[in-house]
Amino acid sequence: MLAVIITIIFAILVAYIATQNTAQVVINISQYSRSVPLYLVVLLSLLVGFVFAWILHLMNATASFFALTGKNNTIKKEKKANTELTKKVQDLEIEKAKLETERKSQSSTPHSD
Repeated sequence: MLAVIITIIFAILVAYIATQNTAQVVINISQYSRSVPLYLVVLLSLLVGFVFAWILHLMNATASFFALTGKNNTIKKEKKANTELTKKVQDLEIEKAKLETERKSQSSTPHSD
């Protein structure tokens, strides 16, 4: 609802500016010459600025997306390596417990000479 209200206020503002700036301005591009109202020059300049800003934003968003995708892949690889190392630590702990049990059983049996 707030967006609609802001849009209506902006439209009223643009309409007011358009009615106040109807003076004709000559636009020269190379050999092409055209007379247009001043408010049209202002609005078209504003529109071109918004389009360029939007294009720059899209380029930045695309670069950020690829950077985040690369980081996500790195995180997945590191999580997999962490899981593998955790499993290896568990296996080594089991092996250690077996060796300690074996050592205790060997030291508790009397030696006959």
